[in-house]
Amino acid sequence: MYAIIRTGGHQEKVVVGETITVDHLKQEPDSEIRFAPLLISVEEGNAVSDRKELADKGAVIGRVVQHVRGDKIDVFQYRHKTGYRRHIGHRSMLTLVEISEISFGEKKETLDDAKAASEKKDADKAEASKAATEARDKARTERKDAAKKKSAASAAKKKAAPAAKKKAAPAKKTAAKKKAAPAAKKTEAASPSSEE
Repeated sequence: MYAIIRTGGHQEKVVVGETITVDHLKQEPDSEIRFAPLLISVEEGNAVSDRKELADKGAVIGRVVQHVRGDKIDVFQYRHKTGYRRHIGHRSMLTLVEISEISFGEKKETLDDAKAASEKKDADKAEASKAATEARDKARTERKDAAKKKSAASAAKKKAAPAAKKKAAPAKKTAAKKKAAPAAKKTEAASPSSEE
């Protein structure tokens, strides 16, 4: 539920629990103030903007929080080739107002309702975050377990395969060396006799 109000010559869109900054008001801090609603959204997609209905049934109530001064505005005027320069500073007086209630007929939204809704929303968000964290941790541990099983299986294969290769390989190499060595000696022996 939201409303559009008129204050200080301009309009503001307000929600219960929101603090807005308006032009300086005469009310003292912690006093209640009523605003003239221009539009009230009763339900999602359903808004009332009839002046007579809003005057009879609608109300936007706020609480003055404090009076403050706005940011400084520098006003500098300059005219070239004449030496004219003028510098002025300005700070507006402002009032902070907290919207405490928006009502239209029987429908009413108060600050307590808004606080309860925001607390519930925060609790739901925390619960969803916790569930997402647990799911992420579970998936991470499953991936780690799968990786450990895969590495253990590959390590077992590596241990089994090299053992078979190592036993067969040295026998072949020694046999090949024995066969190759006598042939080389024969060729060396044969070659000097042919030269003579």
